[in-house]
Amino acid sequence: MAKTTIFHITYYDYNKSVYIQFLTCNFSCLGCIRRGHLWDHHYGNEGSLLGKSRVELLEVEKLGEILKIVERELGLQRAVLGGGEPTADPLFCKVVEMLSGMNLETVVLTNGYLLDKVVSCIPKGSIVEVSVKSIHPQKFAMYTGRSADDLYRVLRNLMLVTSKGLRLVTETILIPGFNNASDIELLAKYIAEHVNVDTPLIIDEYVPVPETSWRRPTIEELNEARQRAEKHLKNVIVRSSYTMKPKGNVYLVFPKQIT
Repeated sequence: MAKTTIFHITYYDYNKSVYIQFLTCNFSCLGCIRRGHLWDHHYGNEGSLLGKSRVELLEVEKLGEILKIVERELGLQRAVLGGGEPTADPLFCKVVEMLSGMNLETVVLTNGYLLDKVVSCIPKGSIVEVSVKSIHPQKFAMYTGRSADDLYRVLRNLMLVTSKGLRLVTETILIPGFNNASDIELLAKYIAEHVNVDTPLIIDEYVPVPETSWRRPTIEELNEARQRAEKHLKNVIVRSSYTMKPKGNVYLVFPKQIT
């Protein structure tokens, strides 16, 4: 049986969800959290004990078996697909089909580039959170390692998601000196004009990773970015370590199954 690129699953008890992580990605983002944390960083220091030698890829059938154990033992309502890039997995559609068969709410965290290839297999009503690294083509290219023109495909796919009956959420990262509050305002303006003023925009704080010189933004900088984005969009959310506290407990599901 063919294997997916799924290598890691964690369980969040506060909302009975699993975070399913895919190993590979079609972008090479300079600020990717994977440069500092292979495993789910919400799992804390225990994740570092797993080590790179524990990486093992799952078959779709095995994933289903694991999730049924979680459902039976802990309760399961939601599956979040992240990574890595879920849509880059050749078996992505089989994975979401299996999740749909379990009646799980599905959330796809994606860079958006391949959505036009797989959007038809994502169940209607699912949440698709698209991370737009920068609204400026050259900055987008520098950050992602892709062509500047690839930004336009990502932006086109924002509109495609909403046209297919999916719930679109957009996301970007405040990186002082690179993706500033003024840049985020331009992105918000684009979303308002080309998608919908009600489309949520999440502004994440940049978390420093190895081999980059950027710093973490201050709470004042995050508030400025939010205020500027709110000139154009009705639903702007800041996710930051300053304001968000951990909810509930996080448990390792795979590579070690719950027993």
